[in-house]
Amino acid sequence: MFCSNHTRTTLLIVAVIFGCFVARDTAGQDSTSPPQNNTSVHLRWGPRPGVSRYRLQLAQDRDFADIVFDRVVAGLESEINDLDPGRYFWRVAPLTAKLGDFSSAGVIEVKPPAPVIRPRPSPAQVETSAKEIATGGGWRAAVGNISSAVSAHLRSPERIDLVVMNAEGVVSALDATTGVALWSSRAANQTNQMNLASTAPRNSILIVPDRSLLDNVVILAGTLVVKIEGRTGRELWRATLPIAAASGAVLTDRTSSQFVITDNSRQRLFVVSDANGTIASQLKLPARVIGAPMVFNDQGKAAFALAYDSGDIEIRDIAGTVVRAANVNSLATTAPLFVRGRRGDLILVGTRDGLTALTADLRPLGRITIPNDAPRGALVAQDLDGDGVPEIIMTTERRHLMAVNSTDGKILWDVAASDYGDTLAFADINGDHVLDVFIEAGQRLAVALSGRDGTVIWKDDEAAALATNHATAFESRGLVAVPFGTGVLLIGAEPTHTGLRAIGFPGR
Repeated sequence: MFCSNHTRTTLLIVAVIFGCFVARDTAGQDSTSPPQNNTSVHLRWGPRPGVSRYRLQLAQDRDFADIVFDRVVAGLESEINDLDPGRYFWRVAPLTAKLGDFSSAGVIEVKPPAPVIRPRPSPAQVETSAKEIATGGGWRAAVGNISSAVSAHLRSPERIDLVVMNAEGVVSALDATTGVALWSSRAANQTNQMNLASTAPRNSILIVPDRSLLDNVVILAGTLVVKIEGRTGRELWRATLPIAAASGAVLTDRTSSQFVITDNSRQRLFVVSDANGTIASQLKLPARVIGAPMVFNDQGKAAFALAYDSGDIEIRDIAGTVVRAANVNSLATTAPLFVRGRRGDLILVGTRDGLTALTADLRPLGRITIPNDAPRGALVAQDLDGDGVPEIIMTTERRHLMAVNSTDGKILWDVAASDYGDTLAFADINGDHVLDVFIEAGQRLAVALSGRDGTVIWKDDEAAALATNHATAFESRGLVAVPFGTGVLLIGAEPTHTGLRAIGFPGR
């Protein structure tokens, strides 16, 4: 159940049993307490003469066919933990030599806990905690002003390499662990494409797996679409779009791959063949697309979803044909995000009225409202705590960064992010078995926020004084975390716009 409530959790009592009943909610705790995923209730009932033990039952139905709690209790009260939000029926029966009659059923409504927002630590606390994370090793590569950086398997399925593109359209492949160049291509750097840094989309590098389990590279640069062999850097083909691209995604089925690309008017869609760059179809879209197409597996078939500024959401098949559509009754502010959950697959989208959840067949589920704010940029799904269910990491228009539970919509933490960029990377750097969040940080390469509560646990000490006067303070610089021995390497674009730097975090 995906829902949110910004008021304190309460339990509604409908029936009174034995003339005395008390239910105590333990989810609405002090804001400094650890966040709770479930709700506990404290039940109390009146005595029966000569009875010291009772049988207590909770069920999800009035007939007690679906019993979730059945226990013998000594005394007149019991606390029940780990209840999911929902309606429950409960009853008790006196227990002596035999079981007496059950009381009439009482009803409790367990509402989701209010979001627990931890207070930001003081600057002194931040400095102390940030110094506790040791770093060691790394490298630098002078590859220019990097606008995009992604990881890929170019040489081996077991080895991670790095593909970067600078503001001049030069694409380079690097060994992620050493920074040594593997190849460089000027395929996207053409004299007739002026000011390519302003026309290239933010996600201008697409990674395309082939049958050998290695990755090839596709570059979107203005009107150019160029495919490069990942292992060698050899150009395989190029195509020219009628209008410059804004965003793209790779769509793969059992037999082939193709690209779905939106143009910079965001009202036209191109379907391009991976085999030779042929434009298979051009589609006029009903409104302006927000963000990039979202690719996912729709009941065993390759599909993609689009969100429009009108609030319409569409799911299209590999040919671009609309399969399903819905409207979220609010202007969309982010691209859709597909999430696999315990209770079914979800499609999430940011809107002016908050983060909205739909089922995979576009039935509405609920919405998290953020007072005087709205999601922006790209939603990111990442299983921070390793429980098999991803959390949603999102930025907002008022420059906050939030982590949201994708199962119940609970806001896990919410921190001010006015000095941060939009690119995220993830790794556990403090050994607490929760992934921490790296994010670009103004004149610093990055800071790391605790995945548990969003507090700063590390920040790059090498502030870039030369970056002070750069006007593009929030321009994406690229940020990637890759395994390195038992630890991790954080790789990002220098704030001075001169190249890449890698910082090593030893394993814990």
